[in-house]
Amino acid sequence: MIITIDGPAASGKSSMARMTAESLNFYYLNTGLLYRAFTYILLNHHNYNQKKLASVKAEDIAQCADIKRIFYSYTPQEGSKVVYDNNDITPFLKYPLIDQSVSVISPQKLVRQALSNLQRAIAKDHDVVVEGRDVGSVVFPKADYKFFLTASLEVRAQRWQQYQEKQGNFYSLDQVKELVEHRDLNDKNRKISPLVVPAQAIIVDNSNLTLQETVQEILKYIKN
Repeated sequence: MIITIDGPAASGKSSMARMTAESLNFYYLNTGLLYRAFTYILLNHHNYNQKKLASVKAEDIAQCADIKRIFYSYTPQEGSKVVYDNNDITPFLKYPLIDQSVSVISPQKLVRQALSNLQRAIAKDHDVVVEGRDVGSVVFPKADYKFFLTASLEVRAQRWQQYQEKQGNFYSLDQVKELVEHRDLNDKNRKISPLVVPAQAIIVDNSNLTLQETVQEILKYIKN
């Protein structure tokens, strides 16, 4: 079974998908971590810098997506992990340089195609809950259940602000709102796989819901 959860930045997709997967004893597929992994591999294994990332070569994308070299795993105990060439690169994927660079590669057609194929290969062997910005619309258009998770700009900005503070980064709420709005516009207006509400998706607004309440709302549709 495949369950997709799409939505804009800071809507809570990752937390919801992980908690839903745990509730169902499913595999959680964190697509954002895979994009970060591609970014890290290009920077550290293929001599890219931020400028060169604007145009990634097809042969380098193929190396990043080679299932003999890259391996994604998930357990409730250890969470999501990415191994490349037998080295666990997960601890490096939250570094500021990756934060700044992942948005450069993510709109590129060949990158998205390669990652879509990789996601499908992972899902083939598991019952999965997968989250992202195009998983229900492009990657898994025939998913068993599709959800679109959203919340007001104010709530999403507050969540992102709190997350950044935990990382030691401090922004005013106005700054965060501007950043989140900018991300929304980029996601909705990109030419390749823009953020949309997937066909037949169930829209869940969690502006006034806790994490657990949101998970229960999702599970309600699946159990019915």
